[in-house]
Amino acid sequence: MTWFLVALVTYAGVPTPDLKIHGHHRFDSFEQCNLYRKTNEEELTTELKRVFPKVDTSTIRCFDNESIKTMRRQLYGVK
Repeated sequence: MTWFLVALVTYAGVPTPDLKIHGHHRFDSFEQCNLYRKTNEEELTTELKRVFPKVDTSTIRCFDNESIKTMRRQLYGVK
């Protein structure tokens, strides 16, 4: 199973959150992903806000590819 860094973000005035998947980092386990996230959280958040300056709030967590598919279906109706 592959694990990814995923940011759940909100924008001011937009009722639905959005997912931002960091495609450049892939991990073989939750533990590897979470260690990277904890070690680099400040830099990851800064980079997220640089790339998406209109982000109001964000939460970065690790999710496996199947969980991401489920979240995308729930948020966007994507199959």
